Amino acid sequence: MKRIAILSVLLILPLLCAGQSVKLQKNGNTTQLYLHGEPFIMLAGELANSSASSGEYMDSRNSWEYLRDCGLNTVLAPVYWELIEPEEGRFDFSSVDYLIDSARKNDLHLVLLWFGTWKNSMSCYVPSWVKKGFGKRFTLAKTTDGHTQEIISALDGNALKADCKAFASLMRHLKDRDASTGTVLMVQVENEIGMLGTAREGGSQVDRLFRKEGSDDSLSSQERFQGKLYARYAGAVAAAGKAEYDIPMYVNVALNSRGRKPGEYPSAGPLSHLMDIWKSEAPAIDLLSPDIYDDGFADWIAQYSKENNQLFIPEIRREKANAARVFYVLGRHAAIGFSPFSIDDGAQDTAPSYHLLEKFLPLIAQKQAQGKAYGVLVDKDSPESVVTINDVTFTCRHDGTISWSPAYGDKENWNEGAFLILDMGDDTYLFLGTACVATMKPSDGKGHIGIMSIDEVSDSSLERVRRLNGDEDHQGRHLRISYGDVGAQLLKVYRYE
Repeated sequence: MKRIAILSVLLILPLLCAGQSVKLQKNGNTTQLYLHGEPFIMLAGELANSSASSGEYMDSRNSWEYLRDCGLNTVLAPVYWELIEPEEGRFDFSSVDYLIDSARKNDLHLVLLWFGTWKNSMSCYVPSWVKKGFGKRFTLAKTTDGHTQEIISALDGNALKADCKAFASLMRHLKDRDASTGTVLMVQVENEIGMLGTAREGGSQVDRLFRKEGSDDSLSSQERFQGKLYARYAGAVAAAGKAEYDIPMYVNVALNSRGRKPGEYPSAGPLSHLMDIWKSEAPAIDLLSPDIYDDGFADWIAQYSKENNQLFIPEIRREKANAARVFYVLGRHAAIGFSPFSIDDGAQDTAPSYHLLEKFLPLIAQKQAQGKAYGVLVDKDSPESVVTINDVTFTCRHDGTISWSPAYGDKENWNEGAFLILDMGDDTYLFLGTACVATMKPSDGKGHIGIMSIDEVSDSSLERVRRLNGDEDHQGRHLRISYGDVGAQLLKVYRYE
């Protein structure tokens, strides 16, 4: 009888998965986000923290229309525990329904951010009935030198139970409202989790548990210990939600930048050096995703682009460089999405890039899966990048290195340049990007690579808008998308001795 029951589940499971609107799925060389059976790349932006708390505020600014017109296909929007459960056990999902209805009306998708137990380390978004229970029903963390933080302890079972209940209720509501439609693509669990003040929590209970593990008192050991506590807590919240509605979930991370020590930065969150802990202790969480507000963009994202962790950038500081960076991450790392923060306060930096990319997304997704997408990024500190595709070596330089570029002679003020390169086969390559110039030579050093043709194209049909030659390709010497422009060019090359 038991075997029959197990067999029945195994037979039904593929049917259930087939009907799931949204999921992460391995496809060829990468993992992609799937919506209704097709890969979906998020050209996204995250709302400012308080924008989604008021539909009237959003509507008064025409935020949804603005974001749609700026080329977004996805909006990251917070869901606030304090608003959806104002009284314990009484849920109000009107703010969530507003987000779903507004996104659908404007042909946009959503990633919802669960501001639950922790937001930027602090427990500031918990409901008032939780705050009133601090020090009584709910336990606040202490630093190892005894100072109380307004951070709920990761060992607080009462808080975990309450968060799990609220999050599960949210996910149950999403399933009822959205499972067949797939407006909501993913959910973020908590926000930038981390301990402040010291590397780990203090107090008698935590100290006993720490000593039981036999760890030394080094900052590294303390942080790894605290990482286990946070990962187990966030993993339990995610599991409770997935039991109601199983769609992709991730946690975001405040990076350990600027030479700070654990506790100076939010310690023990899903940092790259703690990825093994988070992956093992929180299997219900699908992705660990970096929030980037510091220099060193390419190095930061490389730490989160792993075989077991597909790259998604849920937050990045709004700046002009993002116009180039989105091309790079889609090519070099097959990212499933890119999302500047506070996008409702200004989406102009990425708008031209998003408008161009949206016309090529199915083709980009196909080439990502085939391992035929590449990315280069250049800036004032690294003005040249080299990539070899098949038997052709492309040397890509910042447009400002050319004497007739509008950026020439102003290196300190360069915006970044980038190419997303797709291998189309038959000695043909599609270049999408900005502020970048490519020359080419044989990878074996024998003979020469010449330009057969360069065509400007506008969408994935690859139909010619105009043939580029003469001054546009420097008399057959290079392919160029100039500084201040975004574009798509189809290059065909040939070899000669």
